[in-house]
Formats: sequence, C-alpha cells, structure tokens
Amino acid sequence: MSQDAHPPLAGFGEVHDLGTVVSIDGTTLRLDPKAYVHCTPVFGDSTGPCLDGYRIDDLGAEIREYQLTPTVRFTFSVAPEKYETGDLTDLRNFAASTPGKLVMLQSDASARVIAVGQPWLP
Repeated sequence: MSQDAHPPLAGFGEVHDLGTVVSIDGTTLRLDPKAYVHCTPVFGDSTGPCLDGYRIDDLGAEIREYQLTPTVRFTFSVAPEKYETGDLTDLRNFAASTPGKLVMLQSDASARVIAVGQPWLP
C-alpha cells in the first residue's frame, strides 16, 4: 500500500492493509477492507463525502482474516491527534467497544500482524 494511500499516523511505519475491525477471536482479526482515497470536495459529488481531502470507500471485498502476533502493538487515539500504545488486550477491548472504527495493519515477513493503528480522522 502506498504511503499516501492511508491516513497519517506518525511513527506507525509501513501500512499493509486498511479497514474496519469486524471481530477478534483469539488471535484472529477479521477486517472489512476499505480504501483511503484522496479527493477534492465537489458540490453534488455522488461518490461519497470528501472530508478534508479524503474519503473512505468500501471495497466490496470479502472479510479478510489476519493472525495477530501475541505481542501485537496497538496505537489508538485518545484525543484529536493524541495517541497511546497498548497490547492485544487493549486491541480486543477496542474492537468489542467501538465496532466499525478504521484501523491500519502492519505485518511481518510471515504475514502476521505486528501492529494495529487507529488513525485520528476529523
């Protein structure tokens, strides 16, 4: 995924996928994939809202499953552009309490998720 094809999250590193968490069962994360699209607000545009130069599009793809490492790092928003870092327990709590929030995934060479980030979007 290109560096400009996802919301900014300082210090997160390379992003391998983007979407909303459907559920987490053990160490399996289910993700509804999304696209981060740069756009210019145009009155009457029917492709979806263009907020601050971007919009989130549904890819219409099937839910993807990812394996989380036990030491997965979770970076989450606590206020506009302010973040904290947590672990697998924090990620599970986040997924259970706030379904449908956009996240970014970073994977290792074995395609296991080593980091999950929740970007702050206005």
